Amino acid sequence: MAKFRPRLLIAATVLATLALLISAAVARATTVRVEGPRGTVYQGAVTPFVGTLKDQDGVSHTTKQMTALGGLVAASRSKPFQLGLIWSDSFGGAWAGFYINEVNHVTPPPTAFWAVKVNEKLTSVGAGSVVVTPKSNVLVYYTTYDPTTFATQKTLWITASASSVTVGSPVTIAVRAYDDAGTATPATNAWVWVNGVGLKTNGKGVVVTRLGQPGTFSVRSTAPNEIRSQTLWIHAASS
Repeated sequence: MAKFRPRLLIAATVLATLALLISAAVARATTVRVEGPRGTVYQGAVTPFVGTLKDQDGVSHTTKQMTALGGLVAASRSKPFQLGLIWSDSFGGAWAGFYINEVNHVTPPPTAFWAVKVNEKLTSVGAGSVVVTPKSNVLVYYTTYDPTTFATQKTLWITASASSVTVGSPVTIAVRAYDDAGTATPATNAWVWVNGVGLKTNGKGVVVTRLGQPGTFSVRSTAPNEIRSQTLWIHAASS
C-alpha cells in the first residue's frame, strides 16, 4: 500500500489544483446573453476576454480590463457564433472604438442596431469601454429604435418563486419590462412559455402555474415589440 501513496498524493494534488482553477474561473465569470431578431443566440456565464483584437483593417487594439465587449467575444468563441466588429478612431483608445456591426451573420439595417445593456441599463458608450464584474449581467440585443426619442425596445426579465418545486405545487413567474434607463414596469401584455405552453400575464405582470409531472421545465417570456427574456429552468420532483 505504501508504494501507492505517492501516486495518491499526486492525484489528490492535481484534483485540488483543478478545483481551485475551476473555482477561480467561476468567480471571474460574467453572465452574457445575446438576443437576435429570430431567437436567443447565447445565454451563459463566461470569463470576459482581455487582450488584443484586430479591427477591420488588421490594426491591433488592446485592453487590460474586463469589459462588456470582452464578455461578448468570449461568448462568441464559446458557442461559437460569428461576431463582426468595426473600429472608429473617434472614440479613443483601448477597445473604446469598437462598434458591434454583426452578430451571428445578422447586420442590422439603418432602422436597427445591436444594443448593449449591463444590469438592464443601456450603455451610453461602446461595449469596449464598459467595465464589468462577475456580478454583471450583459445583454446584447438586436433592436429597432424610436426615430424621435431614439429609445430601444424594452427588454424582458423574469423571476421565479422557486427553482425546485414539488409536482403540483404553485410556481409564481413575474415578468418585468426594462426601458433604456433600467426602470422596470410589470409586463402586463406578456406571455410566459413553460416548455412551449403559453400563459398570459395578469395585470401585475405575473403568472401562477403548476408543473404537473416530474422533470426540468424551461421558462421564458415574450411580448409584442419587446425583447424576449432570459430562459430559466425549474425542476419539479415527486413528493
